Formats: sequence, C-alpha cells, structure tokens
Amino acid sequence: MNIEVCKSYKPKLKRLTEKRDLNSLSNLEDWCEEMCLAFDKDVRNQSSSDNKTLHWLINAYPLILAYRGEAQASELFLHRVITYWSDKFLQDRNNQDLINLIDPTINLLRLYKLTNQHSAFLKLMGEIAILDNTGKVKLGSINVTKEILGEQWNSLYMATLDETLKYYLIKSKYNEVLKIKETIPQYYREKNVYIEAKIIALISLEKFEEAIQLCWRQINKSTCIKSGVYSYRLYEAFKSVGLATKAETVMKHLVSNMEKTPLDSLSKLSFSSCIIEEKKLSIESPLVKKTLNQYENIKDEFNYGMTLCNLQSHHPTNHNKDKLLKLYEKTEYKILKNKIEMLFNIKNKKKPTSNLWLSKISNYLNDFILKTS
Repeated sequence: MNIEVCKSYKPKLKRLTEKRDLNSLSNLEDWCEEMCLAFDKDVRNQSSSDNKTLHWLINAYPLILAYRGEAQASELFLHRVITYWSDKFLQDRNNQDLINLIDPTINLLRLYKLTNQHSAFLKLMGEIAILDNTGKVKLGSINVTKEILGEQWNSLYMATLDETLKYYLIKSKYNEVLKIKETIPQYYREKNVYIEAKIIALISLEKFEEAIQLCWRQINKSTCIKSGVYSYRLYEAFKSVGLATKAETVMKHLVSNMEKTPLDSLSKLSFSSCIIEEKKLSIESPLVKKTLNQYENIKDEFNYGMTLCNLQSHHPTNHNKDKLLKLYEKTEYKILKNKIEMLFNIKNKKKPTSNLWLSKISNYLNDFILKTS
C-alpha cells in the first residue's frame, strides 16, 4: 500500500463500542427527585446489603455531583461509600458487601482519570491489581479472591481493563496497549474493549495495514452497531493514510445505514452524534433530525445540548442559538454550560442551577451511611 500519512488527523480516543441502555441523562433536578422518591419508598428503614435501590442510589449520586462539576464532593462521597461497604463486610461477613465495593471503586478510578489525577489513578490501580492475574484483589480495605466474587470477577476485570486501556490512550502510551495483550487471558483479547483500543493504538503508531486488516475482520464478524463502529475506525484509518476517497465512501455508507437504524440505545445515539460531528452534517440532514428528536423523546438534556452545540459551531442559526441559550439558563451539566459559554463567548457565567432535590438526596444518603456504618 502506498501511504501518505495525514499527521493532522487523529482517531477518536473515546471507545465507541461501549454498551449503554436507553437511560437518558435527563435534567439533573428531575433525576434527584426520582432518587429521593426511590429512597423514601425502597431504602428508608430497610436492610442495606442486598437493597438494589440503595446500590443504584449510591452509584448514581457521585455521578450527578461530577456532572455538576463538583469533583471533590464526588470523590469524598466515593471514599465514604468504599469505607461503608468495607466496614459492613467486617461487621456481618456478607459477601454481597464485597460485590457492592466494585462499582464505587471503579467509579473512583474513572474520576481520577477524568480529573487528571494520574498518580492517584495509578495508586488505586496498583491496589486493585486485578490485571496481575493472581486471582486476588484489594477492594477498599479488604483482600478479595476470585472465588468470593464469583461471576462479578469478570465484570471487575473488564472494567479495570477498560480504564487501563483508556489511560494508556490518553497518555499516548500506544505500545503499552499492544503489550498488554501478552498479559491478559485470551478471552479478553477477543473482546471489543481490547480490540477497539488496539485499532486506535495501531492507527496512532502508523501501523495502518494492520489496523485496516483488523477493522475488516471485525466488520465481517460483527453485526449492527458494532459493525458500524469498526467501519468508523476503518474510515479513520483510511483518513489517516490519506486515502480520502475510500474514507468518504465508508462514511457515506455509515450515514446511510444510520439513517435506517432505530436509535433505540444510548450506544447508537452516541455513535450517531459522533458521525454528525465528524461529517459536520447540517440540521437539514435526516440523521441529525432523527438523532435530535430521539434525544428529546427520552429527555436527554446533556447529549441533546452537546449535539446542538456541535451543529451550531459548524452551521450557526438563530433558532439553535435561542435553544442553546435557554438550555444554558436551566442546565446543571457543567461541561454543557462550559461548551455554550465558549460557543457564544459568554462573560457573565452563571453558577449551576439551585437544586432543592439534590440537597435532599445528599442529606438522605450521607445520614444513612453515617448512621448505619
């Protein structure tokens, strides 16, 4: 292959094969109200270890704080939850408490990565040490074996591998992505979590022929959205090589296929938004209309707003500007607020919207954990 490398083009580092159900990122105040009602109905004065509602609440709450830009409060709560489940296990020796430690530990790992606390990220990763394949990990203050976690061991391994690969990509440690194959079991080498990261690393290392072959192999063995994602990676490989005609042919097929595909999951919606941004489609595009309508249908304020920002940056209209400015007045999503501020050069920045339900669920959860720990 005669290649002419396009060094200005870089592949997207975000993994596009992540599976997500159609749970919208709706208005945070509505979300907090739902959490308060769920707490009153299913948590108050009830046992905690096997309570699925409590498990959902204490995993969703720090995420809400992070979305509001309150990273320190989110981190503090995650530490508190990890201590809570650790202490619960030491008190009653219920293995469910150990399983409950998995999500807050992984969420803390993600928060460290997203807030660029790389030393803390590596320290926690070293404490988990699941990728060492010893069959033992440390969650909170507890040493846990593979036998105790049972089927949840695979979930922990996959999540830890995912965060490790994302960290390597963010830090441009592309060779580390390729080298990790030598240490992970065959089962994980064949998962999208590794294969997509490997393709990104190969493109970044200018190993284009290998990247293209791997893309084709995955396209031929995958279906629906996964096939589309690997087609997108093929587009990136062609674009990086400078094969513009081939890249545009792949993108044309992607747009056409996504116009016919039901956007019935956040994975598909997110992928659609990715295509809209890359192709710089206008508001008149059927795919754009379809994507925005579905975000509105599920009341996904964050992704709707971010997609609208991308449209406005390439195809500005007064209509979309008005929509975004109204969204700016009410949204509590910090990243979305920042994006709108940059787009319209807003000087007098507004603080996050006052959320009475957030204060209420904060008191509920913090009091509950302190009283029962």
